[in-house]
Amino acid sequence: MTTSSAAVPGRATPAKALRSTIGLKLLMAVSGLGLVGFAVVHMLGHLQMFGGRDAYNSYAATLQGLGAIKWVARLGLLAAVAVHIGCGITLARRNRQARPAGYAVRRSLRATSYGRAMLLTGLVFLAFLLYHLAHFTLGWVHPQHFASTDSLGRPDIYGNFARSFTNPLITAAYVVASIAVAMHATHATSSMLRTLGLSQGRTRRICELAGSTVGVALLSGFASVPIACLLGLVTP
Repeated sequence: MTTSSAAVPGRATPAKALRSTIGLKLLMAVSGLGLVGFAVVHMLGHLQMFGGRDAYNSYAATLQGLGAIKWVARLGLLAAVAVHIGCGITLARRNRQARPAGYAVRRSLRATSYGRAMLLTGLVFLAFLLYHLAHFTLGWVHPQHFASTDSLGRPDIYGNFARSFTNPLITAAYVVASIAVAMHATHATSSMLRTLGLSQGRTRRICELAGSTVGVALLSGFASVPIACLLGLVTP
């Protein structure tokens, strides 16, 4: 008597589970959780600009000295972005296929403005991420600032940051991006907690407040430094 290793038709497999609507929502929630966590850590790092040149350049030098760990983190971030976008596109397509005809009356009362703007804020965030990499990682924006060093011979990331945001257009772009990131994270955090089954009963209100708290913190943290540079509160 022989047995076959082929999958039995109709039997649930891990791959099928991940491709299901529930599986895609879980993948989107987990990847989103990682992205929100990265945004919070990144924001806390940028706030060290208020500590002065040595504090911020030491922070930047520490990150650059991580070597392989830094690249693992970068690849993990790119993977999370790809998974998050892919799951979002697939879920949106399935929703349209399930409701090919639009509602006679649009029922949007239960949806928040943040939720309805998720696609737009997500695209703004993606554009901001690419610009941010070109600005501070690749040095394509203001390359003359990118090459400067401090008194210890380290890349003067602090000076690059402060000089860049004396430009009102660059500051405005970062503030707009900060608003989009905050809006996206507000809805995403609350939605993630619901998807993971944590927003129930007594914890529901706490989970809803968690989204607002994350959004306000990200907006305040990311926007405050460029604005401080523009106003001359942080100087090169």
